[in-house]
Amino acid sequence: MNKYLKHLLCGALAVGFLASCNQNSKTFTIEGTVDEGITDTAYFVYIGDSNFNIGLDRLCDTIIVKDKKFSYSVDWDYPTWIYLQAIFKDGSVCNAVVNFVLVPGEKAKLKVCNGFYELNGASGFYQQWGNYTKFKNENEYTKERDELYSQYRENNELQKDTNWVNAYMNAVENIGKSTEEYITAHNNEEAPFVYELLIGGGFSIDKLLDTLAAPEFKNGRFKTLVDLCVENQKQMKEYMAQLAEKQKATAVGSMFKDFAAEYNGKTTKLSDFVGKGKYVLVDFWASWCGPCRAEIPNLVKVYDSYKNKNVNVLGVTVGDRPEDSEQAMKDLGVNYPQILNTPDSCADLYGINGIPHIILFGPDGTILERDLRGEEIENALRKYLGL
Repeated sequence: MNKYLKHLLCGALAVGFLASCNQNSKTFTIEGTVDEGITDTAYFVYIGDSNFNIGLDRLCDTIIVKDKKFSYSVDWDYPTWIYLQAIFKDGSVCNAVVNFVLVPGEKAKLKVCNGFYELNGASGFYQQWGNYTKFKNENEYTKERDELYSQYRENNELQKDTNWVNAYMNAVENIGKSTEEYITAHNNEEAPFVYELLIGGGFSIDKLLDTLAAPEFKNGRFKTLVDLCVENQKQMKEYMAQLAEKQKATAVGSMFKDFAAEYNGKTTKLSDFVGKGKYVLVDFWASWCGPCRAEIPNLVKVYDSYKNKNVNVLGVTVGDRPEDSEQAMKDLGVNYPQILNTPDSCADLYGINGIPHIILFGPDGTILERDLRGEEIENALRKYLGL
């Protein structure tokens, strides 16, 4: 049995099981078309759980596209994510997924282009969703921000232009104001609030739920999502408070805090390098981090220029597999020492919540500078070396 037919049968069995087990659920329906230029294909269907957790291991069904049209219905008990992933006639699968919200008892009308889609309304929630996303996309301030960002991509020096920076920040501020005005005027609708909770992130949870949303939304069919977001915010606040304490304990002027990592039967400590009489630049990085990789050539240059001037450079990997770290080191010509296979607690110890994060330690292990990037690295070295 080929892979394509196997998934079709597995999907049909899965949906049959779900329908038989959820007799009290409400029917969710999709009416869809595919974009011009796309041949008839099929879509795998993935549906999330009641906590909006979803992944490509949750295959539920397969939709067949015929004459550029398809339809799909399923009985479901709760709102959640739904993904559609194109599978072509040769059995290959599109890397991108179409993802939107499944709402029981509602009908969505889609125009799909493999990994992209247009939501053309249908029932109430999806009409609201379509209107809100259209507002977001066609907002004059959004267009202004996107145009300014396009200019920046062509000329990175614009970040030093005060007029450009002010114009960009004003556009961002006006997006926030106009969005709040829209939500306030439509606070009896569900879709804008669901969008902001799941995708937008333009408002704090407190403001979104306590100031803008109507009580009917908070206690309605999306109550599980509301409760999850409130709990996540609570946990995030606790995490940020802990992070602030760790950053305070490792602020400039503090003595270094040691940590260790094991790899290939050997234990390596930060204290093997720091506090040994040299200035040490410690780069917390990962192979999967684009900005980290972009910074490494600069660190290689600094190491080559200053290694004979009482300076060392040390890499500390964060959330990375050792084999991936080693391949990146080879690809980027890294020639300074590394601590590989470090547990997350090593970065947490210094209150690091983003990488690359480069710290300069003094000869005795005192933290002299934090979060150095680009030219700041060499400027700091020259300052402390008196050059």
